[in-house]
Amino acid sequence: MRSHQKGFVLIAMSVATLLLLAVLGLAFDLGRIYIARNEAQIFTDAAALAAGQKLQSATAAAELSSLEAARLAVAKLPNRWNLGTKRFSGVAVDFSADQQHWDKSPKEGETVHFVRVTAPSNEVEITFLRAVGGPDSFTVPAHSIAAIDPLRLVE
Repeated sequence: MRSHQKGFVLIAMSVATLLLLAVLGLAFDLGRIYIARNEAQIFTDAAALAAGQKLQSATAAAELSSLEAARLAVAKLPNRWNLGTKRFSGVAVDFSADQQHWDKSPKEGETVHFVRVTAPSNEVEITFLRAVGGPDSFTVPAHSIAAIDPLRLVE
């Protein structure tokens, strides 16, 4: 009766080891995605706040120059993610008077109350999940909005 049971432990340990490696790979890849998502959100939050501060200090007469100052404030921020190995690409700065219509370059004389910073294309390479048919990469977009008057965000 024991001769039929030979090798069972080897098969069971092999299956358990593969499952354990799959779970560790899933945790590794999802952890990298989570970190990249947090890095992108922190960048867009800081960029929106910096741009909003520049807009807030502007007067109506110098509004167009304040938009350029807001863009420059975003450009001066440390632009690194993926544990400092990559730069954000395609960062967009948009402005709005009502949070409904966003424009990269508002018309002269238009009152700007909001700034939105978007980091749209942050591709995290997938390492372990690719082996079991997962995607090659995962996109982690982020955006943040800041207001000259934060109470307007509640309206």
